[in-house]
Amino acid sequence: MIFFSLLTTAFSSIFYGIVVTAVIMAILYAVLKSFGKGIVQSVPFYITGIVLAILLIIQTSLMIGAIQAKDSVDSAEIYLNQLLEDKYGTISAQDSQKVMDAITENFPIIGNFIDIANFSGHDISELPEVMHDSMDSYLSSYIWHRVWWILGIIAVACIVVVLFEDNKTNNHSHSRRRVSSVEQPHHRRRKY
Repeated sequence: MIFFSLLTTAFSSIFYGIVVTAVIMAILYAVLKSFGKGIVQSVPFYITGIVLAILLIIQTSLMIGAIQAKDSVDSAEIYLNQLLEDKYGTISAQDSQKVMDAITENFPIIGNFIDIANFSGHDISELPEVMHDSMDSYLSSYIWHRVWWILGIIAVACIVVVLFEDNKTNNHSHSRRRVSSVEQPHHRRRKY
């Protein structure tokens, strides 16, 4: 059951990662094409596009998986409230990890992102809320890291494509100038 749940989550994360990547790539294609048709018809564009697509699929899939895990955090809090309903006292590090293991067993997607927890010193009645806040904060941070990686990867890819296009344009215009300067003396005739 746990394996099937993780497999389903993984496939849906990858599927939506591919969909998001396709949308991002289509937008980038349209933006770069508006700068110049030669940019999207260059070899560096295709090579950079393949590398960009692979990196974006990885990052967007991880981000979507974290979003799905974040959705499970509320359910995990409810589960913890029920699990610890009749318990009192201060929690130890060992008990904290046992509770985290129980959450991972019932909500395996959370276990993919958070596998070790130490909430020792907290009162058991506070534990569900503290764990919820900690998991929610960690997953939010993880999602933002993926967003920044995605934006960074896109920026680097666009810079690479535009720089290679500028170099190609500059090299092409220099060679055109050299050819035209070489041809001019042959076409001129002196008048006597």
